[in-house]
Formats: sequence, structure tokens, C-alpha cells
Amino acid sequence: MKLHTLNDVFCNPLSLPDYPSGICAPSRRGNRAANGFMGPDVDYRELADPELLYDGGKWYMFPSSRQAYVSDDLAHWKYIPVDIENDLGYAPSIAKVNGKYVLTASALFRSPHIYLAEAPLGPYKDLGPVLEQDGAELSPEYLDPSLFSDEGRLYLYWGCSPANGGIFGIELDPSAPNHALGPKQKLIEFDPSNVFERYGEHNEQGNMSWVEGAAMFRHNDEYYLQYACNGTVFRRYAVGVYRGKSPMGPFVCQRTPVCLAPQGMVCGCGHGGWVQGKNGEVWQFYTCVCRRIHQFERRIGMDRVVFAPNGDASVRITCTPQSVQYGDLGLVPVSVNKAVASSSFEGANYPAFACDECTHTWWAPAPDDKSPWLEVNCRGTFDFEAIQICWTEVNLDYQTGICPEPVRFLVTFFDANGQQLPEKVSFEDNQVDNLIEFFTFRPVHAQTARISILPSKNGIRHGITELTVFARPVSPETPRD
Repeated sequence: MKLHTLNDVFCNPLSLPDYPSGICAPSRRGNRAANGFMGPDVDYRELADPELLYDGGKWYMFPSSRQAYVSDDLAHWKYIPVDIENDLGYAPSIAKVNGKYVLTASALFRSPHIYLAEAPLGPYKDLGPVLEQDGAELSPEYLDPSLFSDEGRLYLYWGCSPANGGIFGIELDPSAPNHALGPKQKLIEFDPSNVFERYGEHNEQGNMSWVEGAAMFRHNDEYYLQYACNGTVFRRYAVGVYRGKSPMGPFVCQRTPVCLAPQGMVCGCGHGGWVQGKNGEVWQFYTCVCRRIHQFERRIGMDRVVFAPNGDASVRITCTPQSVQYGDLGLVPVSVNKAVASSSFEGANYPAFACDECTHTWWAPAPDDKSPWLEVNCRGTFDFEAIQICWTEVNLDYQTGICPEPVRFLVTFFDANGQQLPEKVSFEDNQVDNLIEFFTFRPVHAQTARISILPSKNGIRHGITELTVFARPVSPETPRD
């Protein structure tokens, strides 16, 4: 079957190849103690905290856990490793200043460093730790850093309260980026009068919050200091913005959050940053909560930033197919909480959990099921045009060699009478490891879509966290089949 004619379509959470193991996964953390698991202490994969650089007609994404992803069009991404001496760390940030590229990240179990390169992907030279004016290292308070370049000057922002009480900033020497030019300043801190900042799934704890994930952006000669709150494990994790006339403030808070989506497959939209491309559009990249295996298991999304005449910014979080050029395609989920069947299931991982629009439930086939399949009957006939599959890796275990691999699968369709249609979408020779699959195709007039999973090559068992079928809504005047 031919794919849809548009080639710039995406759907959140983004379909990014080669997801890495989570920062707290047993295979990655070594002997260090970990907590935050939702159940057994097992391997999982994650990406989060994306910062972007648009340079030379390409988009460079630097997320937590794996750097970097590169795209020519925002819709298709490749993982290309950064050439760097050390493990970069968590929550990385990049900036271009005076023709060179400066890179840093959160310090995990060591002092943070600044790196310098002639190209976005390196090779990077380690300049050492960030030094204040008196020569003292900026650590240990250096968490969630963000670099910002402005007319040849370089700034660094960081902070993760209540661990250190706010968001801080400092100007760096662009000719020696690990040296400060001025004193560090506290720029913002938790403000309980902003209800969306308060800690908790329902912002119920007005006496505390996590204020972190700083990022700076310049628009129309005004500076937007972005921050994340109220905790990355919550569905009400959001992005707020302060605005000022200089990179170091003073700043005034925009009292409504820029990003807030407390329910559905794309929720908990915090810690990320803005980036502007060649056409002038500004995009918000953000973290999405998943929280299936570990509370820090997360995904990545992106959407457009809109500026009101008074300068206020907003982002409409989307979970349906979007065209980079044209915007919303008018397709909606038609499979949520519809009738689901499967070849088998394991334990309490029922087939209905694959279509409940929830990130932390999933369907798993029985261990002895050699030809697993799952299908959703949409209880009506639609013109199906796109499908998103969020895979579950039931027995992922890097240490025993059960590692991620491209999922080989087949999509077939059935009409209202249960008869199989001739159209199909084949990924039987899939060569790309996508933890989240998203694909479009020419309309198929059908009622049921079935996903048949082919045997794994290395013993990994795949289930489905969420299967979403997209179609155009049926009008009231359309006769029923």
C-alpha cells in the first residue's frame, strides 16, 4: 500500500529511532541504588528534556539519555552519536557562539564540564568544570543547565528546586566558555500564587514544587526564560515562562502556563525548549510522561509556539497527526476504548489496555503465543489514514542479551462484516528500531485494524502500550454501513 502523499507528518509522542535505556535502568546504573520503579526493577527505555539547535538547515536534538538526533525536516529523525570524550550526562544543552559550539549537561555522580567543538556533533574538547569569577567550581548546584547565545555573548542557566532554591543565571566568557564573566544571580523561584507550579498531580501541595528545566529564547527583542514545574512524574507537569528585556532580567511571570496537558497519551508536557527554523516558526519541544516501568520513563513531543499581540506565548499540545507545513490534518483517534481482541494475553495485561489512551497500561501476549495479534473494532466504518503503535518490550534485559530490535509486523483491515480487505501495510522487513511507530497511508474504508507481530530474532517479546487508529470524523449525514 502506498503511503499518504504528505511526507512531513508527525504525531506525538514523536517516533524517534534507537531509544536508549533509561538513566535508572539496571543495565545502565550499575551498582548505584535506584528507586522510583512502578513495579519490578527491570530495564526500560526513555528520552526526555530535549533542547534543540537549528544550524545549517538541520535540526539537532539533544535529549537526556542519548545524544543526538538530527533531522532535515522535523518529521524524520536519525540518531547520530556525538563525538565526545566522556559520557555527556543528563539534560544536555547546546549553543552556537562566534562560530563554535558549546555543549554541557547535568552532572551525574561527577562535576559538570563544558565542551567545545567546531561542529554540532563534535569532536568536542573537554574544557573542564564551570568556574565562577573567583575560580571556584560552580557545582554541586549545577542541575538542568541551559546555554544561550545572544549577539556574541554567552549565558548559562540552571537550577532544580527545592534542591537548590530556584533558577540561576550567569554570563560566560565566549572565548573561554567554562569561565564566568560576572556573578551568578538568582532569576526566579517557586511562586505558590501560580497554582500550576504547585507540587502534586492536582497541584495540591502549595508549599513546595520542583522548578527546573530552564531554557532561554529571544523573540522580538524580549527574552523568555522558560522553566518546568511541578514535577516530571505528574500529568500536570507544565512549562511556564518569565519575560524580560535582557538575558539576566529582571523578569515578569506570564501567569498562565505555556504548555499544560493533564490527560491522554500526550501529557505531563514539561522540560524542553524553543527553537526557530528557517521559516521563522517557533517550535516547543517537551517531555511527555510515560511512567510505565519507572517514574522517569518519558517520551518527547513537539508543537508550534504562538505569540499573542501582547507577547504572551502559548502551545496547543497535539496528539493527532500534524503536518509540519500545514498543521492539523483533521484526523482524530477512532479506536479509543473501542472493542479490542487479541490472540492471547498474559496476566492482567488485557487487550483493552492497548486502546485506553493511557501511557502506563499495556497489552502483553502470552509467553507461548508464537503468532500474537491484536485488533481493534472501531464500532463503525471509517476511512483509516494513519496508525500509531507504542510498543512494550515485555522482557527487555540488556545484560542477558535481550535487547531492542526493529519490530516486524503486519497491519490488515476488515470491513463491517468481518471480511478481510485486500489492503495491508507491511513492516515485515522493518529495519528501524522505533519504540513508537507512526505511519500514514491512503484511506482504507474499514471497521477493524489488526496488528500481527512477527517472531523476534533475539527473543524479545513485544506487546502494545497503545494502538491508535486515526480517521476523519463521520458526519451526521453519512449513512451507516
